[in-house]
Amino acid sequence: MTSHASEPPQSEAPPGSTAFGVMLRSLRRAARLTLEELSETSGVSVRALGDLERGRSRGPQRRTVDALAAALRLDDEQRERLQRLADAGRERGGAPASPYLLRTVPDFTGREQELADLEALANGPRTRAAVLFGPGGQGKTTLAAEAVRRLSGAFPDGCVCVPLHGMSESPLPAAEALVLLLTALGHPPDRIPVDPVAREAVYRATLAGRRALIVLDDAADESQTRPLLPDAADGSFVLVTSRQPLAGLEGVRRIRLGGLSGGESARLLEQILGTPRTGGQPEAITRLTELCGHLPLALRIVGNRLSSRPSWTPARLVGQLADEERRLSGLVAGDLAVRSALALSYGQLTHPHRMLLRRLALLPGHDTGPDLAAVLCGEDPLTTEDSLDLLVDRGLLEETSPRRYALHDLVRLFARERLRDEEGDADTVHVKVADWLLRSASAAGRLFEAPDTAPQPWTGEPAPFTPASAAEAEQWLTTERAHWAGALPVMSAAGRHREILHTARTLYWFSDRWDTWPEWRTLFSHGVRSAAALGDRAAEAYQLNCLAWTYSVSDGRHQEAEEHARRAWELATKAGDVAQQAWASTYIAGACMSLDRPAEAAEAAENAVRLFATTGDEAGQVVSQRVLGSALREAGRAEEALAVHLALLGARAGDVPGFQEFAEAIVRHQIARDLLALERWSEAAQAFRAVMAPVTHGGTSRFQARALAGLATALEQCGELTDAHANFTEAHRLFITAGDTTSAAETATALARLAETSG
Repeated sequence: MTSHASEPPQSEAPPGSTAFGVMLRSLRRAARLTLEELSETSGVSVRALGDLERGRSRGPQRRTVDALAAALRLDDEQRERLQRLADAGRERGGAPASPYLLRTVPDFTGREQELADLEALANGPRTRAAVLFGPGGQGKTTLAAEAVRRLSGAFPDGCVCVPLHGMSESPLPAAEALVLLLTALGHPPDRIPVDPVAREAVYRATLAGRRALIVLDDAADESQTRPLLPDAADGSFVLVTSRQPLAGLEGVRRIRLGGLSGGESARLLEQILGTPRTGGQPEAITRLTELCGHLPLALRIVGNRLSSRPSWTPARLVGQLADEERRLSGLVAGDLAVRSALALSYGQLTHPHRMLLRRLALLPGHDTGPDLAAVLCGEDPLTTEDSLDLLVDRGLLEETSPRRYALHDLVRLFARERLRDEEGDADTVHVKVADWLLRSASAAGRLFEAPDTAPQPWTGEPAPFTPASAAEAEQWLTTERAHWAGALPVMSAAGRHREILHTARTLYWFSDRWDTWPEWRTLFSHGVRSAAALGDRAAEAYQLNCLAWTYSVSDGRHQEAEEHARRAWELATKAGDVAQQAWASTYIAGACMSLDRPAEAAEAAENAVRLFATTGDEAGQVVSQRVLGSALREAGRAEEALAVHLALLGARAGDVPGFQEFAEAIVRHQIARDLLALERWSEAAQAFRAVMAPVTHGGTSRFQARALAGLATALEQCGELTDAHANFTEAHRLFITAGDTTSAAETATALARLAETSG
């Protein structure tokens, strides 16, 4: 242990000492060096060192500071802080100045709610501190500067701002920050203790009875910040900015800073560029704000780039930033760069947390839960959830809802870059996750199939999500649909065609529950390609039939539905698959009916009924007979249609869970439409009301909307205009929700007609 016999033991700096002297003495003691040892290492005489520590020499020259920094092995941040104190020591006269002043910007935009919250906290009787936290680039320091500007009048004893350099490799130690704070508060430098604990006590005593505003910018963690907070009874207020919420601090309020709103983002660009540059280009400005992810740093970079290039239009920069591969490289202006801001946070993560962040970029969906994220890194879900929460605290993830986590668009691009640079394409991990997703989707889909469906044809690790109930399965399939649909091209590229086919089969009956999902076209299109790759004509016919249903029911693209169904008929005939011939005929009938060819529709439906009778497919028989009845009605044979549909009431519709109830509801709906076509208005209204009874089938907003529209039509004909208007209104809302614009337009026309009639 190095001896300190050459200096007197004391907790305070020598009389007459300066802030530089206090800092130098603290650094020397931390390095466990005597004056003589520091002199020998630095080349600065013992006498000169003593004068510096005692304040007799107030501000050494840069070469002296450099020599001392080298001898003390200071990093760049510490060297810079020591040099700033030396520079300040050479200044003569005047009151002690704040060691650091936050720079306000003339184009400050938005954040009114956060500013109002800070003002209420600063002027309130209870809170001694607030932590303004959020990801890098959200403008925390800029907001703090604006808060100082607005609040400084309420703090007569002044404002002190200190940079804590929390994101640097060498955060400012609390003991050094206390020197800066005490000096700025006017405390005599020769009375600043060397001992950190004593120094903290003097700081609190200095604040006692004062009303000062303290800003601690860029805090690293709680241990750095806690010694700098005032006592609860003091009138002073501390505003801390940090990328972390500093959850361990007691008695503070936290304000999370997220992105700007769309309007605030556009106004910020207008403030930077001026109205002449932004006026008349609202679409380009809106697109720029979206490409920036409403991140203030990115918006300022975009504004600065455009302002430095008068000939550029916002649309030109949109064209550059639209390319995801070039976007981060384009978000650079001078020393401002989004990539650099994200790299600071990334560099402070542990290896497992960096890996998790990188691999989250592999997921195709917007957000994820712990179970799926755990597959990325081979961890258990509980450990992964802790890691996800840490990434939220570091500002690199957002918790969009309980246990659901999302990457900001720009963070996703950064994570993708790091993944490519550090792990290549990560193909093995990508396929592993895709495999898990399809196994999980199949396990969930099996709860909606007939009991005799074949089991999954493959196994793998980790074990897939296995729902305990149909409700849990539906929740998972709904929540993760972007992920399992996004896994299909990955598995296709890996040649995993059997797994794709099995997934498409197991989700077939579930697809009826949410028939408007665009994911069904993705699923069954991949199913068709996988069946073709395997040379399985029967399977290809099956998938083409599924695709025909999707084009007809989900997309309303009936011509393409007919083409796929006729191709399915050809392949099923060559394969000798009567069941798929029957389904192809059913889908041909449905498409012809929608294309105003009811006679052809009736012929195809009759063919389907005959074929299903030979296969014994009860569900198929119910569906094809229902389609036959509908085709007869559209052909002007409503009485025959009603007879066909009435005969279907109570008919067995197979063993698929939930399908019996759904099939019954659809048949009753067709009966109501038959009565409507027969102008039996009162009976039709009664039949539609029966359809509106609770149905256990999920995803029925469009079905309910059609029933409501039919009921409204019958009520209008019965002269019950008030009830008709209410039902048309609700049907219109549901059509809008379901994305059925054609039907929504029809109900809007009906509402206008009723309004004119009432008027």
